[in-house]
Amino acid sequence: MTAPELASRLRLVAITNRLITRGNFEDITRKLIDGGVTAVMLRERDLSPANLYQQAVRLAPLCREAGITFLLHNSLEVALAAGADGVHLGHGSIPPARVRALAPPPFIVGYSAHSEMEIERATQWGMDYCTLSPVFYPTSKEISNPMLGLEGFARIAAQTPMPLVALGGIAPSNARACIEAGAVGVAAIGTLYGAEDPRGAAAALIQAIAG
Repeated sequence: MTAPELASRLRLVAITNRLITRGNFEDITRKLIDGGVTAVMLRERDLSPANLYQQAVRLAPLCREAGITFLLHNSLEVALAAGADGVHLGHGSIPPARVRALAPPPFIVGYSAHSEMEIERATQWGMDYCTLSPVFYPTSKEISNPMLGLEGFARIAAQTPMPLVALGGIAPSNARACIEAGAVGVAAIGTLYGAEDPRGAAAALIQAIAG
């Protein structure tokens, strides 16, 4: 997969949180897809592998039919079993090098980074992309890492060829600024899965990204 192709897939990533949704989880995902998200990442940390798989096999066909990317957070086992396009690793994941050995390209492998040092490690591991966060204060959770701000994000982006997706407090008011700071795309949890109008929220972010 070329860098431009990957960037287009990661333009707007909806990261799930079924605990903050206003209605049926699958229906909300459909609305987000209709609104223009280019990828969905299933991230439900409280679920067992069996229950996570049940969620994955419901969402995977929605993404496949729409022609968008479906990612699993932190579970290579479930990602492979459900036919996902990739997996997103973080602290506590199995070794990234082992993931690459088990799932060669075009399977996508991403990583959650919060600093320049973590971006350097991800580059050495051969990750395809990183989310870099938090850019702003998130709406969906408390944070333990310091906010980067646009200046911090731009500084790191300028020093790496790694495709970066901005995460943390992303909204229509700041999404375009993240792209201008060097992000290939943005990712959001609360702004999308917590929205009263998921379709409209996704469309607003896509419009903002386009400037």
